[in-house]
Amino acid sequence: MKNMLRSQRVWLWILRFLVLVFTTPVALGQAVRIKDLANLRGDRTNTLMGYGLVVGLNKTGDSAASLTTNKAVNTLLGRLGMTPDNPQVTSQAIASVIVTAELPAFANVGDRIDVRLSVLADATSLAGGTLLMTQLRAGDGEVYAVAEGAIIVGQASGKGARILTVARIADGGTIEREFAPALVKNNAIDLNLRQPDFTTSDRVSQTINQHFRMFLATSVNAAQVKVLVPEDYQAKLTSFIAEIEGLTVEPDQKAVVIVNERTGTVVMGGDVKISDVVVSHNGLSIEVGSGKNAKKESVVPVQGTTIGDLVKSLNQMGVKPEDLVSILQSLHASGALKADIKLL
Repeated sequence: MKNMLRSQRVWLWILRFLVLVFTTPVALGQAVRIKDLANLRGDRTNTLMGYGLVVGLNKTGDSAASLTTNKAVNTLLGRLGMTPDNPQVTSQAIASVIVTAELPAFANVGDRIDVRLSVLADATSLAGGTLLMTQLRAGDGEVYAVAEGAIIVGQASGKGARILTVARIADGGTIEREFAPALVKNNAIDLNLRQPDFTTSDRVSQTINQHFRMFLATSVNAAQVKVLVPEDYQAKLTSFIAEIEGLTVEPDQKAVVIVNERTGTVVMGGDVKISDVVVSHNGLSIEVGSGKNAKKESVVPVQGTTIGDLVKSLNQMGVKPEDLVSILQSLHASGALKADIKLL
């Protein structure tokens, strides 16, 4: 009896292996790493924010009319053991700012991060200033970092003028509290596709199952793949995730043509299909597909049935970009262009 049960288990394992091998789709196009297709749930940054004071400005700080800055300076001086006689202590050497930063996942105490400053009141420039120690809090109200340091004013705008009311401090923030998100929930990890697609989601799950020779991954929907963590990998979660991220999958894509009417730029996949059709535009007649009218002198046949073939032929004929855009719009309106078209 025991031998019969053992034999049944062996055959069941072989059957599962064959199902995994023969049901996995063969990639015909360009394969992409799962790491580049999906994000791991929980592996994300968190925004930090705090209120701070910038000092040392050359008459470009907040005016005396800024009540927020006056109150903040009085509070600061009080903590330093000073009680000013005049509550109106703000000079144009000080500015109130909002300080923001991005806290990376798995950040450790002592790590440095960049911080960004934005003027809160009526200061005209932060150039030459120094940010005093500022606590940065996350959405849960806890302090995760402290920022301070000399300021670098913002980059030049499109017209060449620098934006002086926004600044940054490279490595100006110090992590004070570790942030380690929970990646495993109910003994499983979730992969969230950056571009949801049912076919791609199914291919990701089947590729993972084939690699580990087990039914671990399930395509929940077009955007999510749930992967069970095997018992052998529960103590080696990093290795398990690294193996998954290194697997390659051929992503499926919807047929889309993007047209910029202003510049005449057209972006599309070369395999976007076109039905048999004759296009007449500015005295030029072009036939795509069957070639029934190819003998007519006024008709130029196009070899192939994809948008790539058509655009290539039109470019060879010297068709202007604006005319190309008009032709594509007409094809889409007639239903001959088998793709979504997006106009910018």
